[in-house]
Amino acid sequence: MRAGSCFLSVLLVLYAGMAGAQSVLPETDITGSRPNAGGPPDEILVHVGLLDIVGIQDREKLFTVDLYTEIRWHDPRLALPDPNAASLRTLPLSDIWTPRLTIINNRGLDSLLPEVATVDAQGNVVTRLRVAGPLAVDLRLHDFPFDAQRLPIEIVSYQYGSNEIAFSEDSEMIARLDELSGDGWEYSAIAPERTVFRLRDDGGGAAGLTFAAVAKRDATYYLLTLALPMTLILFLAWMAHWIPVELHPARMGTASATVFSLIALGISFRLTLPKITYLTVADRFSLFATILVLVSLAITIITIRWASTDRKDAAERLARQTRLAFPFLYGLVVLLTFIT
Repeated sequence: MRAGSCFLSVLLVLYAGMAGAQSVLPETDITGSRPNAGGPPDEILVHVGLLDIVGIQDREKLFTVDLYTEIRWHDPRLALPDPNAASLRTLPLSDIWTPRLTIINNRGLDSLLPEVATVDAQGNVVTRLRVAGPLAVDLRLHDFPFDAQRLPIEIVSYQYGSNEIAFSEDSEMIARLDELSGDGWEYSAIAPERTVFRLRDDGGGAAGLTFAAVAKRDATYYLLTLALPMTLILFLAWMAHWIPVELHPARMGTASATVFSLIALGISFRLTLPKITYLTVADRFSLFATILVLVSLAITIITIRWASTDRKDAAERLARQTRLAFPFLYGLVVLLTFIT
């Protein structure tokens, strides 16, 4: 009998605990209405930890991130009768109200943590998420390869407007910008921006919060792989005018080789960039260099023609003038690249 009484006491204690746990949530469904429904906006605090920017893909207009986020708000409907209780509860997000946040430039993020919230006795809610994957970015490549890109993380409520939820001014993004693994860029952060997202100008709009990092491209790689080879090709075009005018095959072969080399280099380089309708700094350099090479080819053909007739002296004079003018023309190419 004593053992049976002890067992019954344990069952009663467990039942009381289960009943207390079940009373944690209100009996009514609170998932469809915000805590301050009909009143002032609910304040949402967002902290973003930028763990890494793995890389920026120019051609695809994407950048790959690893993010940790904490989203906090207050829901008095989840408060316990005893506000001094120290207990924390873990609840599925599907069982409570949430501000319905999404990252609108998401292009395939993977969620790496369970979708749950931690709630204290006062009804303060914290949900922690970690996501990794690609985000879309609108690249501005006019100054490529000396450009700086704004990499946004655009958080928007897909259900509530700015008159219903308000993002806290204490929202912030934290990152070790000097330790990000995306090579070829120098990173800095800018202050969060509270926005209103609209699909049309006369729409009501949804409350939004944008975090962003600025990535400044290191142009060294492109100077070594584009500017230097193209300069060498122009140098080769210049060398064609140092060959004696009577050596027709050598002059013509050198001049034509520069044209083909320049075209091949320009095409292979352009394939690394997205399809854009404007010229970048690198495009302008390629264009003006191509024009200079074509002018050099035309002069080579003229001198060959003159040397084949009785105008050899004129051909030598034109070749000599071209040798003197070519360095200045190259300087003009560089100048036009940056001022147009």
